[in-house]
Amino acid sequence: EYDEWAQGYRMLGGFIDCDHQKDGGSGDKNGGGGGACSRWMMWAAYINPNYQGGGRSEYFSNNYYYGGAPASSLDCHSPNTEWQLLGVYRQEFYQFIEQISKHLWAIDDFEYVVALAGLAYMTDDDCYGVGYDNNGNYLYAGVKPTYQGKFEMGLYNDNSCISLSESDATFDDFGLTSDLDLGSKDDGSLSDDALNTLYGYWQNTQEYTLELLNEVYEEFKYCTLCMDYPTYQDGYFIGDYGTDDDDLINQCWKFHSHDSFTCEAECLALGDAQGTIVKIDYMGRSYGQSWDGSSGSSSSSGSGSSGSSSHSGSGYKSSSAESTFSRFKANAFLTLNGVLFIATFLAFSVARGTRDTVSSEDKKRSLLSKEERRAARSPKSSKSSASRKSSKSGKSKKSAKSVTSKASKSSRARSTSKTPTSSGRSKSGARSSSANRSSSRPRKSSGTYA
Repeated sequence: EYDEWAQGYRMLGGFIDCDHQKDGGSGDKNGGGGGACSRWMMWAAYINPNYQGGGRSEYFSNNYYYGGAPASSLDCHSPNTEWQLLGVYRQEFYQFIEQISKHLWAIDDFEYVVALAGLAYMTDDDCYGVGYDNNGNYLYAGVKPTYQGKFEMGLYNDNSCISLSESDATFDDFGLTSDLDLGSKDDGSLSDDALNTLYGYWQNTQEYTLELLNEVYEEFKYCTLCMDYPTYQDGYFIGDYGTDDDDLINQCWKFHSHDSFTCEAECLALGDAQGTIVKIDYMGRSYGQSWDGSSGSSSSSGSGSSGSSSHSGSGYKSSSAESTFSRFKANAFLTLNGVLFIATFLAFSVARGTRDTVSSEDKKRSLLSKEERRAARSPKSSKSSASRKSSKSGKSKKSAKSVTSKASKSSRARSTSKTPTSSGRSKSGARSSSANRSSSRPRKSSGTYA
């Protein structure tokens, strides 16, 4: 018998097995009946032969949190580990995801909501009909294991869900999302703001790639202690704080008691052939794909057995209060930045409005007062009036002179014409003189009589 704190596990990835059916839950919802190929999650159990009896602190001492090396390394995922493989197992895919969600997180944790939303979206059916594509072909849906232990929702042509559809449609196109459901133990004590935040997590999770769900379960590909600390049951502590010895749950035992079966060489070869499990050495042979954790460089304090995985450590550092506080700090930072932005914008708007008002008033303001403008206009007005009077007087005098001159010339002409001439030369001269005078007479001008 091994000490409970000397036990660990890691997730290897999902695979499809048509030869080993899980009990119930298989088959097509629309009458296909029993034809679905089962979806399984492969996981490995380990034992630490160097365990010194220090409990959880042996892996997560105070020195670990401040960058120091713990007494024992939690690195069963490393090819250079000293942990010993106890066995490889397969468990119903849905059950594996669900069991972790039940015992590791608080009801308002991001991870808890993402896990429940993913489970609701994938359902516990291996294969079921969803509808028709654009070409009129009927499609089926089921979990589709992918590379390096990831998974998503796939569309298939058959009710066994093994022949992938080549349609452009995705699982999201069939509108199978659901409303927020935090489980049977939700006591309704969460505030509206908290529920709105959690609902956002829920909505973002329910899409066919299951990206957020993959992100949450990524750390379980690294070496993880079997003992859940602290331990929850459907979002709430077991006991006062979930840390008492009698309250802790052994997650490996939970897996084993919920439809887990031995996975030997043939089972490993199936997952390896599908290209969906991460690397593991079993009975002198390697199965699965290389990944970040399959090299010694993934250890936080060196290579091989000298350090613990930072990924697995992050899930066991403290209770949910730490992650809640981190989210609070992030929200406070965003709120402060928003307030500063609004204040800066308002200050800029006020300053610009004041400048525009002052500029408009400056344009309307005169440099002279009313009295100064009146005084400036008075001399100019008098001078202009005098000038106009002088001009009219000059024109009148000029007109009178012109009339007098014209009358004098007319009188002389009449006198000359009445005087007898003694000879023709005199007459001729008179005519010549008269003509000359006539030619020199000024013509009427519009300017003269204006």
